[in-house]
Amino acid sequence: MKKKKHMIVPVFVSHEGCPYRCSFCNQSKITGTHKKTDRAMLKESLRVHFEGLDAKNMPQKRELAFFGGSFTGIPLERQEYLLSSVQPWIISEQIQSIRISTHALLVDDAKLALLNRYHVKTVELGIQSTDHDVLKLAGRECGYDIVRSATRKIRAQGFRLGLQLMPGLPGDDELKFSKSVADVISLKPDFVRIYPTLVIKNTDLFTLYQQGSYTPWSLQRMVEVVKDAMVNFEESGIPVVRVGLHPEPSLLENFVVGPFHPSFRHLVDCRMARDEMVKMIQCLKDTPRSVTFRVPAKRVSVYIGHKKENLAVIKNRFGLESFDIKADSWVKNLELVA
Repeated sequence: MKKKKHMIVPVFVSHEGCPYRCSFCNQSKITGTHKKTDRAMLKESLRVHFEGLDAKNMPQKRELAFFGGSFTGIPLERQEYLLSSVQPWIISEQIQSIRISTHALLVDDAKLALLNRYHVKTVELGIQSTDHDVLKLAGRECGYDIVRSATRKIRAQGFRLGLQLMPGLPGDDELKFSKSVADVISLKPDFVRIYPTLVIKNTDLFTLYQQGSYTPWSLQRMVEVVKDAMVNFEESGIPVVRVGLHPEPSLLENFVVGPFHPSFRHLVDCRMARDEMVKMIQCLKDTPRSVTFRVPAKRVSVYIGHKKENLAVIKNRFGLESFDIKADSWVKNLELVA
């Protein structure tokens, strides 16, 4: 068994604590979780994730994450029930920390102090966008000033901060999303997740789509927008830890339409690699008839592109007679050979 560096044990509290139902959201359909999480379910999830692990293949970092709801909006008694249920694994050091997702409206010093007492180390905020009109259309009215205030409180109590964005919501466009990315960068989170907007059954967004009031973005448009966002985040030193929803069976069963791809992150990485090669060719004084790149062996598929798309696009763009990509285990960065 290959040793993982980081293991996250997901526990879903679908819609619990949420102040309203967003137009795009149906957590029970996305996650396939319909029962309310209790101690027995939590214990079983932990058992499954640790089954077969020993000291030799134990991941270096081990977290339990409460996903799918607004954790700090859950009644206090249930928050303590869920958090206290994890403590035996914290004490035994099988689980090193806990992370939660919540809403900026539901962040205050008292709620954060409770999380600190129960070894929560990371707080994620699903902000989706910082544009007022986009959020209003999504049924998620929460001004940027509220988000900024919440992030300051989270930072003040020493938590790691994660922010989640969702391009392609009703009323969104490239310019608005670019502004959202810039706003997120100014908040200096420890990491970011990007989830392209998809139409899921039994959501308000599904109704809007059926009525012809909402048109989802194409896959190519979304890849281009997310690529630009990732470049900006990387240049700012902010890691993007997740791009696109995981293709869970429940999601696939309830997905209607939208820019979904099971390897969405790979598509974005391929587009970024293509841009990198294009820029290097453009820097040449004269466009050559043939071009060869040496690339790190582990990233050769990214430079070749999905279904060898990068090879075809670049060859056609520059009118090359030949275009080749060679894997080299000694190369750390892209190199233009000829």
